[in-house]
Amino acid sequence: MADRSAQYPIVTWEASLDFIRIIDSFKYKLVSYSEVAKKLGISNITTKSFTGKISTAKQFGLISASNKTIQLTAVAKSILYPTEVDTHAIAIECFKNPPLYAKLIERYEGKALPSKEVLSNTLMMEYRITQSAKDNAAQVFLDSAEYLGLIQGGVLTINRSEDFVTEQDSSLDNAMTSSPVPVASSSLSKPVAKESDYIWQIVPTSSGKAAEIKIPTDADKEDLLLVQDILHSIMRRKFHIDPSECE
Repeated sequence: MADRSAQYPIVTWEASLDFIRIIDSFKYKLVSYSEVAKKLGISNITTKSFTGKISTAKQFGLISASNKTIQLTAVAKSILYPTEVDTHAIAIECFKNPPLYAKLIERYEGKALPSKEVLSNTLMMEYRITQSAKDNAAQVFLDSAEYLGLIQGGVLTINRSEDFVTEQDSSLDNAMTSSPVPVASSSLSKPVAKESDYIWQIVPTSSGKAAEIKIPTDADKEDLLLVQDILHSIMRRKFHIDPSECE
C-alpha cells in the first residue's frame, strides 16, 4: 500500500475562492457534493480533482462538509459579500489555518523562502508529504502566498504584509502626463516626501501600460541590492524568467 501524505492544501487560495463562488451560486444553505461536482463538470465525486477542492476549502475554513453536503462558513460569506471589514486580513487568517501552513509560516516568517525544489524536498523529508505530492504542495503554497501578496523580495511577510502598499496599474498616457505622487502607508505616519527625494523612472511596456521605478535618492548599496532582489524574484515567480538569462 502506498504511503499516505500528511494533509496539505491541494489547490491554491485563488482556486478555493472560485470553488466557494460555485457553491454560493446555488443560493442554498446546503448543497450536495454531486450537484457541485456536476456544475464543475466532474462526474465522480471521489476523484482527486474534486475531493482536493473540498479538503483545501475545509482547511482554509471556507466550508464545512459532512454527509456529502457542503455549507459555506461565515468567513467565506464575509469574503464573498464584504462590508467594511478588511477581507484581505481575513484571507490571510484563512491562509494561516492549514496545519502544514502554520508550521511553514513559523519556520519561514521574515526569512527568505527556498526555491520550489528545496521547499518540495523539505516537505517530503520533514513534514510527511509524500514524494508524489511534494511538488504540488510546494507550488500551491508559493502560488497562494504570492497571490495574497505575502512574498516580498523573496521573503515571507505574513505578519507585516499590511506595511506594503500595492499601487494600481495606470495607462501609459496617464503615466506620462501625471505628476508623480509619493505613496504613503496607511498604517504608518510618515513625513510627506518631495518629488526631488526620488529617482522616478517610467518605462513603457508592450501592453500599453507603464512600469514605474521609484528609488529614494539617499538609498545606499544595501537598499539597491534589495530592490534588485525583488525585481529578480518577480521575474522568476511571476514571469518564469531567469534573471541571469538577461545579463
